[in-house]
Amino acid sequence: MKGGINLVQEDDQLIEMTEQSYDSEDILQSLLEKHPNLLAGDQINEIEPRRWILVSRELYISIEEDASGRFIIDHLLLNQDDIPTLIRFEHHNY
Repeated sequence: MKGGINLVQEDDQLIEMTEQSYDSEDILQSLLEKHPNLLAGDQINEIEPRRWILVSRELYISIEEDASGRFIIDHLLLNQDDIPTLIRFEHHNY
């Protein structure tokens, strides 16, 4: 068996999960908005895994005082230590 991710069915059959693109970025953003625990907080700290709460979605950030330079992040989250996490989805055309 490969080192992939498998889903165990009720009849003990395994279904191998395969990586695939989302039909739209909004689907992935909605999932992360509803389930921020999808982020692998245990990979950051195994003893005290990171947990997040959503602060905002589709947030404009100014990089200059006059707000002429702006960019957008897809999610702003805070962890249990009030440290912000910025999420930006990359767009790939394969």
